[in-house]
Amino acid sequence: MKQFFKKPWSWTAQRLVANSEKDRTYTICCMVVFLLVTTSASIMVALGTPTGATSYTNLLDIGRAVAINGLLFFITTILVGVLLSFLPFSTPRLLLGGLIYSIGIIITVLIYDKSGKLFSFLVGIGVGLISLFIGLLFAMLFYRNKRRIVVFLILPIILVITIFIRIHDNEGNRSLDQSELVFADYTESILGENPGQEGDYSYTFFTYGSGEDKHRAEFGRDVTVQTPTVDASDFVTRWGNKREAFWGFDQTNLPVNGRTWVPEGVGPFPLILLVHGNHIMEHFSTGGYDYLGELLASRGFLTISVDQDFINFSNVSGIPDHNYKLRAWVLLQHLVQLQELNETPGNEFFQKIDFDRVGLVGHSRGGQAVSMVADHQRFFKNVRLREELATINIEGVVALAPTDRRVDGKKANLNNVSYLVIQGARDADVNDFRGDHQFYRTNFSKDDQGFKASLYIADANHSQFNSEWGRMDNSLPRGIFLNRKQTMDPEDQRRIAKVYLSAFFESVLHNREGYEQLFPDHQYGKDWLPETTFISKYQNSSYVPITEAKHASGEVFGGSEAFVETSGFREVEILRPEQRTGNNRPVDAVLLEWKGDATYTINLAEGFESELGLEKPEHLVVTMANVAEDGSVPAVEIELESVDGGGGVRSLEEIMPIPPVIETEFTHFGLFDTIFREGKYENSWEPVFQTFMIPIDSFFEPSRGELDLAQINKIKLHFRSESGKMLLEEVGACHRPNYVERGELSISKR
Repeated sequence: MKQFFKKPWSWTAQRLVANSEKDRTYTICCMVVFLLVTTSASIMVALGTPTGATSYTNLLDIGRAVAINGLLFFITTILVGVLLSFLPFSTPRLLLGGLIYSIGIIITVLIYDKSGKLFSFLVGIGVGLISLFIGLLFAMLFYRNKRRIVVFLILPIILVITIFIRIHDNEGNRSLDQSELVFADYTESILGENPGQEGDYSYTFFTYGSGEDKHRAEFGRDVTVQTPTVDASDFVTRWGNKREAFWGFDQTNLPVNGRTWVPEGVGPFPLILLVHGNHIMEHFSTGGYDYLGELLASRGFLTISVDQDFINFSNVSGIPDHNYKLRAWVLLQHLVQLQELNETPGNEFFQKIDFDRVGLVGHSRGGQAVSMVADHQRFFKNVRLREELATINIEGVVALAPTDRRVDGKKANLNNVSYLVIQGARDADVNDFRGDHQFYRTNFSKDDQGFKASLYIADANHSQFNSEWGRMDNSLPRGIFLNRKQTMDPEDQRRIAKVYLSAFFESVLHNREGYEQLFPDHQYGKDWLPETTFISKYQNSSYVPITEAKHASGEVFGGSEAFVETSGFREVEILRPEQRTGNNRPVDAVLLEWKGDATYTINLAEGFESELGLEKPEHLVVTMANVAEDGSVPAVEIELESVDGGGGVRSLEEIMPIPPVIETEFTHFGLFDTIFREGKYENSWEPVFQTFMIPIDSFFEPSRGELDLAQINKIKLHFRSESGKMLLEEVGACHRPNYVERGELSISKR
């Protein structure tokens, strides 16, 4: 019996002890590469999932991750080697063990980071095989007679990669050429000061807050103005012990913290609140808008960057429930306490704030929160809170790459509040134009002086509006797969934000003439803006549609006073355009596709102007989007015919270049766009609409005298290019914006 058991045990021991020739020769180099690759992955995981807010905790996270990876690498390699030793043939057991671990850990990390299952497996296997190849190459370098083989292997690979990159770069140059079209035929700009430059006011910086912050001295021991905490436990029930341990408070004791820039002078000054969105909680966000706070304060606005870091997501403690609503509620608490401070002698805010002129700026989830604050009665029913906010007049809201989710089944509607939304085409976080929905939920009474505008920036991403968020729109390790080649320099992106936000608030809160014209026509900012493609949409309170498309009825209509005729089109279809993620846009449009000349004619009945409800409009407004995926830019002419047979034609190119379709490769070379993050980036573009405002009297000779829309009976859109495809949303009319003619800007002096 002993002999019976002795032979299997002896065979097993021999298999466990034995090493193959291949393991002895090549394994060391490959194992070193496997360990380096997996260690790098573990460091990225540690950086992307911090457990603390200091450099010390970051180093601990990295050390812990590296140690765990090393231990798992050793254990897995040995276990796999043991299992492989029972195979009846010789294998490089340790090498295969290291390879299997490398592939497995990369796949596990990426799946945990929600990168997509197929993507995770492809990348994991790819990284493992590339690591194996590199290890084998290094091993061959130790053998003089095999070094030539290494050279012959590497050179073709380098050549193929170089050719691929060059071809891809040539394709990418098309996007650059399109950016240059933005100001192609326009050489003038507004004569006057750049709103993105600092103004004449000196300012003082200080902070207010609880005075008990554990991680940030400016809200702790160094706080200038101490404020009471607030209780959000009425609707926030999930906070978490780890979040409470990190911050030292829960939802019953939330701080009211802010970074403040106050212009020097008597005051009162218009108030602007800036608020960040969701980011890793341990990487603080509040200081990321200092560049805006300093600029706006220098131009006479009391500006505050509101702290909501304690609401943000943490890999350790998750995120509070109802966090969208909580962000808006915390902003409201700031307004309430600022009113009290403004009326209380002996503090830095005393009689400094003009609550008749309040503006809000939000980024990402903060961009949704500021709209909710402007429409707070829809979301917050507390009678006392409503009474405290009754004397606050919010005149303007700016949203930077905002979200637009339903909260308690509702979305914000803005009434007589000017609105500006800015979105980047390279945004890999909020990767479709969600803030455009709020544009269509913003309305004005006819006697209001407000306006709404959108700006779509070809080369802007999500994170670079905040100087603390870095360049990646996804945290590590997922963020390394994002393509940043198409993304503009961070300072250029923030320069655009400075120009547009300053111009917006100068128009809305200071009532300064001239800057409003920037929003329908970005060409006025030629000397202030970096070179990229801009697509802008604008409507002021006087705007009325002449024609609208309705998919449900399948008709384009303008009441009973207008009807449409088409000729020369291959396709005319009324539809609801989809955004990049497949969500429907807020309004319908007419799809027009043609080869050769085509004409879209709007026939206006006599007396239609009285039905519009707009007396003597000065501008014709055409809202369209180019959807030709071949990169072509169509030639479009607008023709007006009058009742007496006269008429005139204007080329849209004379007004503003028609923007191209803006395509984005979210992953490197666009290789994984269809599978990364379960197809979130599958669609490289979405329809983005541009408004073209054409002065009506520019269609006719001055000798004809004053002309108004009542004299026009036909509006024709001629599509002259060989082929093209566009979406027509509306044709409308409006009074001109609050501006002066190009080259005649009048700047009021302080």
